[in-house]
Amino acid sequence: RCRPLPSLSPVAGPSHPSPPPPLRPAGGRAVGMSEPGPVTGEPAVPVPLEQAVLETFFSQLGVFSHDRAKDYVEREREGSRAAGPAWASGWAALLAALGHLAAAEKAYHGMGFLGQKLGGQSFFSRKDSIRTIYTSLQNELRKLVTAGRSGAAGNSSHLEELLSHLSEQLSDFVQARMEIAEFYEKMYSLSSQKSIQSVELVHSLECILQKYSSRFHHPILSPLESSFQLEADVLTQLLKAQAVISEWRFLPSLLNLHGAHTKLHIWGQMFEKQRETRKHLFGGQTQKALQPPHLFQWLTRLKNALLSKFSFYFHEALSRQTGPSEMKALTAKTNPDYCGKISSFIRKYDAQNVSLIFDNRGSETFQGHGYHHPHSYREAPKGVDQYPAVVSLPSDRPLIHWPNVIMIMSDRAAELNTLDKVVHFYDDKVQCTYFLTRPEPQFTIVVIFDSRKSEKDSHFISFLNELSTSLKNSKHFASLKPGSKG
Repeated sequence: RCRPLPSLSPVAGPSHPSPPPPLRPAGGRAVGMSEPGPVTGEPAVPVPLEQAVLETFFSQLGVFSHDRAKDYVEREREGSRAAGPAWASGWAALLAALGHLAAAEKAYHGMGFLGQKLGGQSFFSRKDSIRTIYTSLQNELRKLVTAGRSGAAGNSSHLEELLSHLSEQLSDFVQARMEIAEFYEKMYSLSSQKSIQSVELVHSLECILQKYSSRFHHPILSPLESSFQLEADVLTQLLKAQAVISEWRFLPSLLNLHGAHTKLHIWGQMFEKQRETRKHLFGGQTQKALQPPHLFQWLTRLKNALLSKFSFYFHEALSRQTGPSEMKALTAKTNPDYCGKISSFIRKYDAQNVSLIFDNRGSETFQGHGYHHPHSYREAPKGVDQYPAVVSLPSDRPLIHWPNVIMIMSDRAAELNTLDKVVHFYDDKVQCTYFLTRPEPQFTIVVIFDSRKSEKDSHFISFLNELSTSLKNSKHFASLKPGSKG
């Protein structure tokens, strides 16, 4: 039984003044007739075979079932070869292009193209790169667009006009994919950097998304557009979260992390609902959920890493919402558990204090821990209050040491600003040792011992380097490439 034909007119917009042509049965090839409409009692418009094929294909692609989509469209292509009508050549060409699209999407979500280099050239110059695959696909689609436009002056069928229109929008989609792939390559290259400018990354990504907003809006392409937008929203919110956590802004950090978590959950449900059957060698079979692609897994790991950092940077504000034992249990679930690692270090090496210091000089929005009403007034901090300990373990910051800590931060600023040095200072007057390192421009970690410690002690140096590297989060970008350690 056929389904009613949905409206195929696109969402109205200033950049798309002319609606796409409606899809009508070509050569009488309709799936069937639906029951009479509930209001008029007249028969509904039949759904043509071509539309049913397109809707099924893009529905599978929209839930990231790339193999099924490819197999389905290739079977339809084989069947179309026996059709024979003149218009079938365009239809067969589109089916071939859709098969290539499904394969390209699988390669894209696998992220295997990252880091492919030949000599000193970018991976975009390789014959097997994702750009080469998408460029070839784009050429196929543009031929269909050209054929549809040249036929528009003659007696082209409504199917040919529609295929031309869809091909044009798919060509825009492919171009958007290539630019997002290049963006991921840029992120991957940043894994070797000492510091990542997340604000610049967000700006670059938003420029790409704005450029292709509503460029592939046809209802038949709706599942594809939705999946593209889902990925874009998750990536944007995670990069925004990374930026605002580094600015120690509680509410925007919380909202972006929550938004990304919600969308990743929706995305993950798509894989849970899909079952793949595996046949055993000696008979029998089992079903299991579809394995999520590498890109989804990486975005999930990035979210978890940012959640750990958020839990550490805003530990005091979060601690106010629960008791000490429950807070300890909750942070223990994060990976890495920064507070747990620091507490273990303090117990093992008998450190007096470990603090994370936030330099709020020049920050017009700084108001202290937690959320503050945007219109609430607080006098700008002065003196030592410009360097609050946003985290202090095992207890409150040792005020008696704070003038010393600030002096070291000032005198050794050049070394600390390299973001990869551990600074050592021993004060013989108070007989205390200080180790400092700077994971981010506005944050400094200080470890205080109430005895003399060697500046070459590998345990202390490696602990601070590991902690600082993890908080930078740049190594996580290296794991964008499958098989890489991040």
